Amino acid sequence: MPFTDSWLRTRLRAAPASALALAALVLVTAFLGAALPRAVDRYEDRALRQAVTDAAPRDRGVSLSDDYDTAGDPAGEDRLRPGSLDEVERDFRRLLSPPLRITPSEVVQGVRSGAEAEVPDPELPRTSDHAPGADLVAQAGLAGHVRVVAGALPRPEPSGGPAALALDGMVTEKTARVLRLKVGQRVHLRKFGANPLTVTISGIVVPRDPAAGYWTTDDDLLAPLVSYPPHLPIDPPHTYWHFTVLIDPTAARSLPLLGTGASMYWHHPLDAAPLTAHDVPALRAELAALGNGPLATQLATSTGSPSLHAVAGVGSVLYGFAGDRTASRPLVLIAAFGVGTTAFAVLLMAAALAADRRRGDLSLLRSRGGSLRGIFLRLVTETAAAAVPAGAAGTALALLALPTGRSAAALALGALVTAAGTLAMPLRATLAVRRPRPAEREDLVALRPSRRRLVLELTVTVLVAGAVAALRRRGTADGADPFLAAAPVLVAVAGALVLLRLYPLPLRRLARPAARLRGAVAHLGLARAGRASSGGQLPLLALLVALTVASFGGSVLAGISHGRDRAAAAAVGGDARVDSIYPLDAGLPARVAKVRGVGEVAAVRVEPHAANQDIQLNFDLLIIDDPAVYARITRVAGMPAFPAGTLGAEVAAGSHGPLPAVVSPRIADLLGGATKPVETGVGISGIRAAATLPATPAVGDGDFVIISGRQLHAQHPRLAAYPQYGGPTLLLAGAAHGQHIDAAALRKATAGSSSPATVELRSDKRAELSDNPLQRGARALYLAAVAAGAGYSVLALLLSLMAAAPGRLALLARLRTLGMPQRQSRRLVLLESLPQVLLAAVGGVLVGLAVVPLLGPGIDLHALTFGSSGRETPQPSTGIGLRADPWSLALPSAVLLLLACAVLLGQAWLSGRRRESTELRAGDRTT
Repeated sequence: MPFTDSWLRTRLRAAPASALALAALVLVTAFLGAALPRAVDRYEDRALRQAVTDAAPRDRGVSLSDDYDTAGDPAGEDRLRPGSLDEVERDFRRLLSPPLRITPSEVVQGVRSGAEAEVPDPELPRTSDHAPGADLVAQAGLAGHVRVVAGALPRPEPSGGPAALALDGMVTEKTARVLRLKVGQRVHLRKFGANPLTVTISGIVVPRDPAAGYWTTDDDLLAPLVSYPPHLPIDPPHTYWHFTVLIDPTAARSLPLLGTGASMYWHHPLDAAPLTAHDVPALRAELAALGNGPLATQLATSTGSPSLHAVAGVGSVLYGFAGDRTASRPLVLIAAFGVGTTAFAVLLMAAALAADRRRGDLSLLRSRGGSLRGIFLRLVTETAAAAVPAGAAGTALALLALPTGRSAAALALGALVTAAGTLAMPLRATLAVRRPRPAEREDLVALRPSRRRLVLELTVTVLVAGAVAALRRRGTADGADPFLAAAPVLVAVAGALVLLRLYPLPLRRLARPAARLRGAVAHLGLARAGRASSGGQLPLLALLVALTVASFGGSVLAGISHGRDRAAAAAVGGDARVDSIYPLDAGLPARVAKVRGVGEVAAVRVEPHAANQDIQLNFDLLIIDDPAVYARITRVAGMPAFPAGTLGAEVAAGSHGPLPAVVSPRIADLLGGATKPVETGVGISGIRAAATLPATPAVGDGDFVIISGRQLHAQHPRLAAYPQYGGPTLLLAGAAHGQHIDAAALRKATAGSSSPATVELRSDKRAELSDNPLQRGARALYLAAVAAGAGYSVLALLLSLMAAAPGRLALLARLRTLGMPQRQSRRLVLLESLPQVLLAAVGGVLVGLAVVPLLGPGIDLHALTFGSSGRETPQPSTGIGLRADPWSLALPSAVLLLLACAVLLGQAWLSGRRRESTELRAGDRTT
């Protein structure tokens, strides 16, 4: 041990720079390794909490509901009393256990009338001849959530008497203003009861916090709504006002007098603060047990109500989060494998360089009787003195900088990096002096590959083939298979082996022609490039892995962007869309055409058809007024080209021949060459398939039949004149060249229509498909990993250039003594070292291009493109996949070449500034 201590002190004094460089490399690598799992936990936890917080009020937690039926439970009015609701709440909370935690202060409970009641009072305003409708709501904690602006709160009902047909109620200020309600006014609610229920407006209130769950759980508490009663599609809609009257909780027992029963509810928002992503499986299991499992049975038994049931609205949020998490994990794993492989290669490079510098010392020590064990232990002591404190510091810094609940993975990765930094150089140096061997050149061109290398290359080839085959067959659906996630890295490793096999061939072919040239620079540069050490595989491996991971990430991101563009185009169909289930106003197309930025407008009538004996499929009939305009708008939007010419010219009025139609593939198979009758709003016409189209934006991915409106109306001119039978229900607008559609003006023009219509813009739909919090976190982490891999690749490049710097500078010094000018020195330096850098740059581009067809069929980007937030958007069945991104392919390689040129030219300039005697004596000193 004293000898080891003296050895350690001597070595640290002799080469402090090497120890500091190793410590710095291990510290940074340990920090990145330990930070990776904690960064994943942090952004996943943050995404989960945001998903729960941003969800709809009923989707933020667990809701209990129970129905009170007057006929089924005539003596059960006690269940509607506030005390009974409180008992159910206490029984429910006793069943809860972590990770299912609720926010007690935000719990909402109450009773609502079982169905909407009609309010026939003539003094209430109406939107049509339909009478207004109202619900009665008795919600607990009313006094603490409102501020009275007129009148007073409803009076509590006495507990001993029977239920009353007259009670007090209050409305919000918005409801009172719209429906012109005043304090003291009476409204009458009638449904199935023998007598109407009279409610006296005792007060008008405003919410203390309108955004609180107390008011947002149901959408009719804050203000009245415009509702639509059931009616036939061809009939004009009759709207009416629906509003809510708030009553005291003690008056809930009067609700069954309407004859509709009553609905009791308890809404429990989850406490999002302590939620973590790794709790999601246990939380989903808890919710399943509460919805239809042992906890549901215990709840029904403890409350004595078999009809009480729990609805976990947050379950859909957790399901969407789990799907997005599964979709984003392959991207994170690929980044982790990429940066990990690059960092490991750089650690091995640093160890190899240190071992090569020490080979002479260790060979001398070995020749004087030193044992391999003793040499190994001394080298381990030397490297551990720098690597262990640095690794511990890097791991601790990651734990402090990224606080999270779990630390096992971070500690394991930090320890792994520390062990690699400690053992890499001792192992390499010890193996190098295991057997004495004479010094010999290891030229890359002259050396023949050994059998060991052949076995290694075959093993890597088998692994790559297996990974690619498994990925193409199984895909990334599970998102957690490390072998599949390592496929891009394995392809990069295989590419490096292939390039190293091919690299000597052009050097051999160019060496002889270069020798015949008059100048010595080309011949000497190529000769020096061919005499490079055969141990240069690690720099090429590190560079290729970094470039492949960067290009693969660019391909993924480009595929996601292209898929979202296609989805937005498929959902809207043009640059803007005005859609309704009712016929639009006859003048609306002209008003839309005048909106700023609108170039063309295609009017389409969509009529749904159920399967019948003629066409045994559900389909939509699309009646297009101007097929040429429809074709231009959909083509500009990026949709499949619409064959407008196949619909033919106009037919003569009264003609009854079959109409040419553009149909979906399945409809085409059913029709064959036959003519089939189709019932339209203006009459029955025969159709025949004139062309097939895989998809059309007006109906998404469903089956369809498209005919010309002018031809149809010519056959049935009598009913075609009426808008309700022949008018369009859909308008597709295309933007004028170089302009954007004014969304506000378009909505204003549509708002004047008598038929309710929705307005969608392709730009808005594309914005809706942006990354959700989980995808943003995964993308940011991937970009950070690519940046870290780029940093390691730069370090690998610098290490490889610096390793040959002493010999290169000595060569330049010798050549300058022979009269070589500075300009030729720069050319020589570039010719000597750039072939390997150019090999890495070109290889990175080629491997990046090869990854797309090799791995593309196994990479499912649908979930990563749309996520849980885009499931309502029509998703195109084709065109979603990896796409080569020119920037991610070319830019890293170009930066690599520029950096290598800058370093080499800097070395040549530095050599010219120093004296030749200094460089020529560079090998006299050893470390």
